[in-house]
Amino acid sequence: MMIRARLLPVFAALAVIAPPVCLAQDRWSEFRSGPFEIFSGARERDARQAIGHFEQFRHALGYIVGKDEMTAEPPIRILLFRNAKDLPPGTKPGQMVKGRDRVVFLMIPSGETDRGVMRACARMLLDSSLERMPASIERGLVDLFATLEVEGTHITLGRPLPPEERSRDWALLHMLTVRPEYRGKARVMLGNLRNGVDEGPAYRNAFGKGPEEIERELDLYISAGAFETTPVSGRALNAQRDIPERRVEPEAAQLALGDLLLEPGSRQAYHDILEAPEFRARAHEGLGLMALQAGDTGAAREHLAQAIAAGEAGEDNPPGGRAYLEYARLETDDAKAVAALDVAVKRNPNFAEAHFLMARRLADPHRRLAHLRNAARIAARREDYWSALAEAYLAEKNFSEAAKAFRDAEQAATTKDSRARMREARLSIEAKRLDYEAAERRRKADEEERELRLLKEAAIAEIRELEAKANRGQSPASPGAEVVPWWDGPKASGRARGVLKQVECTRGQVRLVIEGDDKSVTRLVLRDPSQVAISGGGETTLGCGPQKGRRVTVEYFPKADPKARTAGDVASIEFQ
Repeated sequence: MMIRARLLPVFAALAVIAPPVCLAQDRWSEFRSGPFEIFSGARERDARQAIGHFEQFRHALGYIVGKDEMTAEPPIRILLFRNAKDLPPGTKPGQMVKGRDRVVFLMIPSGETDRGVMRACARMLLDSSLERMPASIERGLVDLFATLEVEGTHITLGRPLPPEERSRDWALLHMLTVRPEYRGKARVMLGNLRNGVDEGPAYRNAFGKGPEEIERELDLYISAGAFETTPVSGRALNAQRDIPERRVEPEAAQLALGDLLLEPGSRQAYHDILEAPEFRARAHEGLGLMALQAGDTGAAREHLAQAIAAGEAGEDNPPGGRAYLEYARLETDDAKAVAALDVAVKRNPNFAEAHFLMARRLADPHRRLAHLRNAARIAARREDYWSALAEAYLAEKNFSEAAKAFRDAEQAATTKDSRARMREARLSIEAKRLDYEAAERRRKADEEERELRLLKEAAIAEIRELEAKANRGQSPASPGAEVVPWWDGPKASGRARGVLKQVECTRGQVRLVIEGDDKSVTRLVLRDPSQVAISGGGETTLGCGPQKGRRVTVEYFPKADPKARTAGDVASIEFQ
């Protein structure tokens, strides 16, 4: 049997209601599959048909867009009443409510699927599961799935909308998913668009035709008006057998009423169950959210704090993530706010908004970056998340990742101006990278030059000190006077004659480079100038670096050092 629920459009304005007694008194059951939860006071068969319909709807949408597992965040609850009289006063069948921790649709069993409900569900699944595609493509998909028909595991796609609802966007997606020559290729086009490929290449990759040619065919398709249907393979699921039923206790039903967050019925429903320990935390959470709706931040903070305290006390049903998130918004102490958000993301790692708020409160740049990555990954359609992630990467000088994040922000943008800003930011990164690398090269060169200068100055100072120590108390030798060696130890057996080309000063060691008359080079170590006799005319001090080419005779103790490329240790130096 085909399940179709005839409901009124969603997004209707909410009226002030009073709590219906029947919700807490009647027998209610729960059925869950994926992100959908049927909370039913209707017949079991109606509830099972409803959960089967929504699950096949999710499966078919995932098949068409090429996504294996579509999800919704927050989850979707369908409150299925027996008839319109059982609905909360002031509400309508098909009404959508953003509740405490779920989006809720109020429904009754009927003969035909409400297009507004299915549009809203398709939009939520797309927003939660896929990267943003062109708005016209998404509008066409949402309208296309508004009339999806489900009978057991048999799915029919393409039933025409009423003439007044047939937009060009809907007709394009109808043509590409229903006509035999296109329907097997539409997933390729949609996959390309999901990955950020421009429409022109995406069309040609899928169909071998550009957008202009497809548009001309679309004109003929619309003029012909022959909108057929096509079968879509369903999920192997028997809703009457495969999905377990769970009995809902009266207090849980009362909580479900409160979770609509509608005044004054929800407030009364929450107060009625505050004394039940298993529901106290969630009731306080709901009261806190209602206080926020009313602009009473003091009462909101008090109720949210009590919800968190009840959760920490180990009660069976701790508050949802929104309690921690909204409490953190109200908390001025960053440490307390971060502690609350940390609980929120641990209980729900896919809570993108909590990750993002956590990043804004953290001082540690590495932790901030990690939470921004999580937020952008989970909520891939949030331009502001991607932009904040890109800026964080820029602060870390990670230019390649910043460019990728700006590219994702460009895809997530919903306006032409926003896309242009993100594109400009991405293109400017190359100039920033080049400027940064040039500045880094200059900084490193300056540091190396400064270190080398300090090393030279230290070596020269050491040599000067050693020379002064060696010459302290000695009178200068008379010109032409014979130098009498004072050394009475072993005689130096090596001798090098030639031009002193270089004095190499390194930390803790001085080396002489002598070029012989035959152009051979001898390198000798000057370990302790105080133990070396220096004689000859003219300047007898040694400065680091290239020398003026004075001829010398150096006696040395042969002691080859292959690593330092030296022949021995200097014993005496005679300048000529």
